[in-house]
Amino acid sequence: MVSLLAETPADPADGEAYVEALGRLSLEQEPFVLLVDIGIEIALSYAQRKAQNHWYKAEHGRLEKVCRACALVRPAADANMQRVWQSLFGFPVLVTRSRAEADAFLSGYALKGHAK
Repeated sequence: MVSLLAETPADPADGEAYVEALGRLSLEQEPFVLLVDIGIEIALSYAQRKAQNHWYKAEHGRLEKVCRACALVRPAADANMQRVWQSLFGFPVLVTRSRAEADAFLSGYALKGHAK
């Protein structure tokens, strides 16, 4: 499992850390499941939003090949957020308010013995 986590309290450096984490995610070569548990709103600068969009466009195809499933834990998770995130990817995606639900979902797709 590969995890992107951000917890309170928010920090001004969170935006840059998030963009750097996306870059590290690009280095993953083996199949993985992805847990994104961001319990805060990360204030991305214009340049950081641009970098995020560039990363998505550049890495989307490769991510489709190595990511088996993704769970996003967000305080404001709802059905619309689920539809939007699922439309972005071909692999299974769950958007939830519950870390336990996210973990259970990913356990069905995880390769045994692989955690990061």
